[in-house]
Amino acid sequence: MKLYRTIQELLGELDKLNWDAALFVDQSSWATKPRETEILYLEGDDELEDVVAGTHLPKIANDRGMRQLLDVETFRDVVNFERKRKSAASEADIIHALDCYREKDDFYDPHH
Repeated sequence: MKLYRTIQELLGELDKLNWDAALFVDQSSWATKPRETEILYLEGDDELEDVVAGTHLPKIANDRGMRQLLDVETFRDVVNFERKRKSAASEADIIHALDCYREKDDFYDPHH
């Protein structure tokens, strides 16, 4: 488990994260101030498979009132797609691409 204070901090370590881990956020904080939202990184059976009964939420995330943002592999794919689409992609561009993916289950492409 690791708690990133901001998305900027997470993006700085993105290549080091395990592909089969997951990221969790406070949904209301993400909706209003995503640049300042803490992101919880959980990996491994101990952290991800200790779920709250009747949910799919790991106990650690549930205890913090967090819900899944994306799994790390998908998060990385969305970030890489956005950076390939727009080489100077800003933090705001990446957040927008992540939100579009979460809403539409597809990569952000303004031309389609």
